[in-house]
Amino acid sequence: MLAAAIAACLSGLTPEARAQDEQLSRTGQAGHPIIIGEHAGWSSDCDAIAPPTLYLYEPPRHGSLCTRVANIEVHAMYVGTESQCVGRVVRGIQFVYQPDRGYTGSDGLRYAAQYPSVRRMLSVTITVAAQSRAAPGAVPSNSVDPIPRGPFSATPVPSCDALIF
Repeated sequence: MLAAAIAACLSGLTPEARAQDEQLSRTGQAGHPIIIGEHAGWSSDCDAIAPPTLYLYEPPRHGSLCTRVANIEVHAMYVGTESQCVGRVVRGIQFVYQPDRGYTGSDGLRYAAQYPSVRRMLSVTITVAAQSRAAPGAVPSNSVDPIPRGPFSATPVPSCDALIF
């Protein structure tokens, strides 16, 4: 029996479906990657299974997104019976936002995590704060190009392997 950190949300683009999106907010500093979410799946033995595929429905206007493999501590269950795995660490994926060079302010995005039996829809508000005074005006040399803008249908999110933070 497989279990994963999943929510039972419908995956439409209608206003009714959007009302069912989970609402998240994240804050980070300009010039630094911000972890938007962590997603994993595991077996009844708490062994990692293939992580969900992430699909981008609405891209951020002021940054880039990617995924990277990471060790993830299980904090909660959305659906399933493998609650004995809470507190354990499994391999999963982190969803990472990199603000555009020099950008501070609010941004947002909408994405889905596709698990074997459920699509979890999430809307995220991101606040990018100015860099601390310890590094005035510093801009990292490792910023990434933003994802393309324009008409957008759900597409898989690229791996961070191809990007340098």
